[in-house]
Amino acid sequence: MATITVLHNQSFQDVAIQHTGSVFNAFSIAAANGMAISESPIAGSSLIIPEEMEIDVDVLNYYASKQLQPSTALRDQKVIEKRGIGIMKVGSNFKVD
Repeated sequence: MATITVLHNQSFQDVAIQHTGSVFNAFSIAAANGMAISESPIAGSSLIIPEEMEIDVDVLNYYASKQLQPSTALRDQKVIEKRGIGIMKVGSNFKVD
């Protein structure tokens, strides 16, 4: 069992790909740490990486050789104004020429 430190904006998927080479291990990592896969780990916190996972050595070596540390989690999602054909009404805010 290994312990790693979560980087800024890392999701369980990011941690899994960086430390095991397979995104599918994200579920096991989340469960081993008593969290749901949909939760966002806190930057600077420690996570346990269980030993009994399948490792994709090719991907793991690629990430290590390029020193890649993925961090794709979105924290602050802005509300985007609803627009588009599904919201518009003919004769009101949708022009037909």
